[in-house]
Amino acid sequence: MIDLHCHILHDIDDGPETLEASLGMARMAVEDGITIVAATPHGRSSSSVSRRYSVDRLHTRLNELRSALAQERLPLKLIAGTEIFFEGDLPDRLKAGELLTYGTSQTVLIEFPGNILPAALEQGIFAVQLAGYRVLVAHPERIKAVQKDPNVLIPLIERGALMQLTADALLGSQGDKMQQLCETLLTHGMAHVLASDAHGPHVQRLPQLSAAHQRATELLGKKVADTLVRQTPAALLVDRMPDLPEPQRVESRRWFW
Repeated sequence: MIDLHCHILHDIDDGPETLEASLGMARMAVEDGITIVAATPHGRSSSSVSRRYSVDRLHTRLNELRSALAQERLPLKLIAGTEIFFEGDLPDRLKAGELLTYGTSQTVLIEFPGNILPAALEQGIFAVQLAGYRVLVAHPERIKAVQKDPNVLIPLIERGALMQLTADALLGSQGDKMQQLCETLLTHGMAHVLASDAHGPHVQRLPQLSAAHQRATELLGKKVADTLVRQTPAALLVDRMPDLPEPQRVESRRWFW
C-alpha cells in the first residue's frame, strides 16, 4: 500500500521529534503492509504549526531517515512531499521551489481552512490547476461546507481535483458523524485516496492503512478499495491521471452537521 499523507520526518513539524521515533513509525508502516510513504510535513505558512519547515531541512531529515531504514533493512520507500496550507501566493511559492510537490510529479497535497466557503475553495483549486499542478485535497471531511453538503465537492472533482480521506476518520476514531460522512463520500465516488495523516504515537495517530482498506472493502469491494491505497496513489506519483468513478449526488440529509 501507498500512504500519501504522513508526518513521518523528525524535528520538522508536529510529527516525531527524534529519528528513533521516525523509525518507530516506519516499522509500524511496514508491519501494516505499507511499502511507500510520502513524507508530507506541514509547509511554512502564516498559520503553520511549525516554523522549522524548509525544503533543505526536509531533504536533510528525509536522507537521515532513508539511511536509518537502509541500516535496519526496512523495506519502506520514502517520497518527498509537503502538506501545504492554502494561501493566495501558493502557485508562486510552488514555482519558486519553496514548497514541494510529490517527488518529481506535479501533484500537490493541499490543506484548506476548515471554514473556507465553497466559492473560495473552488477558486483556490482552480488557481493551482491553472499554474500547472494537479490537486489532491487533504482530508476534505474536515471542511465545514463539506460536512453540511458533500455535493460541493462534485464540481471540483469534475474539474480534476482528487480527495484524500483520513483512515482514522473512516474507522470512527474522530466520531460517528465523521465516520458517516467518510463512508458517504466513499460510496458516492467523492473520495479517491486513503491516507493515514499519521503524526506518531505521541498523539495516537499511527501510519496504518490496512483497517481502513478493509472497511473500504466492506463498503465497495476489494477491487475499488485497492485503488484507494494502491493504483490511484501510484498514478499520482508519476503524473498519470487515474480512472475515477463519476461522483454521485447525495440526496439524504440525515447525517448533516
